[in-house]
Amino acid sequence: MKPLTIVHLSDTHLRPKGQLLNNSIDPWQHMEQALLASKHFAPDAVVLTGDIADRGAPIHPVVAAKLNDYQEELECPVISIPGNHDPVGSVGPEFNTRRLSTGPRGANTVHEVMGLRIIGLDSGGFQLAQGELDQDQLNWLESLLKVPAPMGSVVLLHHPPVEASSKERAGRGLQGPMALAALIAGSDVRAILCGHYHQAASNQLLTTPVFMAPAVSYNMNPFAPNEILEEPGAGFAILQVGQKSVNWTVASTEQFFSKSKDILRPAPISGQQTAQ
Repeated sequence: MKPLTIVHLSDTHLRPKGQLLNNSIDPWQHMEQALLASKHFAPDAVVLTGDIADRGAPIHPVVAAKLNDYQEELECPVISIPGNHDPVGSVGPEFNTRRLSTGPRGANTVHEVMGLRIIGLDSGGFQLAQGELDQDQLNWLESLLKVPAPMGSVVLLHHPPVEASSKERAGRGLQGPMALAALIAGSDVRAILCGHYHQAASNQLLTTPVFMAPAVSYNMNPFAPNEILEEPGAGFAILQVGQKSVNWTVASTEQFFSKSKDILRPAPISGQQTAQ
C-alpha cells in the first residue's frame, strides 16, 4: 500500500476581500495559490490547522464554502480547526462536512481516511497567544485512542505542544503539554500537526513527532524574528504516512509557479522518521 498523503495548510489569516496584511500581502490570493499548488500532490486529505481568519474577521462562512468546493473537486476530506484568531464557534458545522463525529467542543473532529484516523482538537485561546486543552477534550481523546485505527492516528492542533525555537515566541504554545504527552504515550498517534509559529519546524513530544507547518499567509524570518518575511509564495507542508514511517516535506507556491509542471518537486527539509 502506498503512503497516504496529507497536505497541511495553516495560518491563512484571511481578512475581508481587498484588505491586505502588513499593507502588502493578499491572504486570499495566497490561499488560492496554496490550494492550486496542493493539487500536484493528489492528497488523500487536506488539513487547515487554525488562524483561518485574521483578528476575528467575519469571513468563516465564505471560507467554508470555498473549502467545501475544493473538497468536492479533489474528492478528499478538507479538515479545519480554529486558532487563536478564530472566534469561538466560528468553525461550525459548515466546516468538516465529512466528519465521522465531534467532541465536547463544536470544532472537535474525527475523520478516517483509508484507515488513518485524523483527530482535530480545538486548543481555543481566541485573542490569546497561548492555547489549552480542557479536561473534557483530553478525556474525549483518551476514549478515542482506546481503539487503535488500522493506520494509526494523526492529531491536529493549532498551538504546538512544544516550545518555539525563537525567544520572541516563547510561551505561545500549548499550556500543560505533558498532559497530552502522557495521554498519547503508547497510543497509535503517529504525528501531531500544528501551526501558529509561522515557521516550518519539527520537534518531538516525548516520542511523538510534532510537525509545524509554515504559514500560508506570511512567515517569520529566523534572522530577524520580529520582522515579517515577505516571500511572494505561500508555504505549506506535506505529510506522507506509510505503514512503518512518516515523511514530512515543505513546499511553497513560489516553487510551483516558477518551475515547469513537468519537473515540479517539493524541497524536503527533513527526512523520514520511524513510526512510534
